[in-house]
Amino acid sequence: MRPIHDTLDWNLLRSFIVIVQEESVSRAAVRLYLSQPAVSLSLKRLEERLGQKLIERDSHHFRVTQAGQLVYREAVDIYANVARLAASVGESDPEVAGHVSLAFITGIQCAFLDSVLASFHRQYPQITFAIEDMSSQEVQHALSQRQSALGICLSQTCPEPLNSQVLARQRYRLYCGRSHRLFGRDNLPMDELHREPYVSFGSEQLDGVLSPLAVFRAQHGLQGAVVGQSSRLQEIERMVMAGWGIGCMPEHLVARDVADGQLWPLPPYAGVADIDLHVMWHREGRNSVAETTFIDFFLNAMAKVPMEDRLTTGIAQPEPGASSQAPGPHSLQSPDPQASQSPDVRSSPSPHAPSSGSVVPPPPWDD
Repeated sequence: MRPIHDTLDWNLLRSFIVIVQEESVSRAAVRLYLSQPAVSLSLKRLEERLGQKLIERDSHHFRVTQAGQLVYREAVDIYANVARLAASVGESDPEVAGHVSLAFITGIQCAFLDSVLASFHRQYPQITFAIEDMSSQEVQHALSQRQSALGICLSQTCPEPLNSQVLARQRYRLYCGRSHRLFGRDNLPMDELHREPYVSFGSEQLDGVLSPLAVFRAQHGLQGAVVGQSSRLQEIERMVMAGWGIGCMPEHLVARDVADGQLWPLPPYAGVADIDLHVMWHREGRNSVAETTFIDFFLNAMAKVPMEDRLTTGIAQPEPGASSQAPGPHSLQSPDPQASQSPDVRSSPSPHAPSSGSVVPPPPWDD
């Protein structure tokens, strides 16, 4: 019998990558510009060829098996290697051009995101971008109306026309400013916070994208008056630093101000809640070549860096002065989107933060 690497149809792996990323055979078919039966058959043929069940699914259930997760990681590596090979021999298309509109919530600090934008621009310098700064609800609306190709936001649920993957997990903690009466005090009991004036995000409501913070306040009896409110992190931090009251903010975004003595962490010292930052895109996949190229580049990169590391770790970048056509051994490149219409596919610890503790579990999706 001939070895599997001599007989395996590589297109089966490519279809499998998209099925896993879309978490649906039907949505994968739309993205691949194929019929649903054809994509289902590709999955069946790959499972038969490997002798393993890769995906368990029915009308209400989709789960990638352990074998499927292994195949997915290896398949992503294969396509990244193919892209590097094409680039190294000058076969990649440096003239892929177009425009991509992105929609991000304010205040994102994510090393992974920065590295993806840097690496993508080196490979596709002819593709231009517009990045709009907006609320989570506005991000989702822009994606649903196809005004943006890809967005990053918080969300409790994934709107029907969109796909979503967790980009990173942010731990929210309570803080006060230098002029506050609790500044500099260690080992405070929660009772000290019950009547403290509070600075709130506008979405800290039971039906908002930051509902875990509202749930925490209700469960722990934090009944202080709301003295300030904003949808922007910068303004929340400004009011807290001004001593108006205590406020809840992402730990990694204010770590420098804590280190500089401008903010002080309050109990619970394990944190208030872990809230997910999501990347979203329209599931129907009617994108331009430039948009498709960027979305697939982004998703391929996500497969390379574990979710828990993305706030502080990006994809590897080539050495200064290195040619973009000869990427380093750990860099990630996208395949030529014109070769096929379907693409191939921590937070800095703050003082007083223990390594473990009771935290409100994150919502399934999460301004």
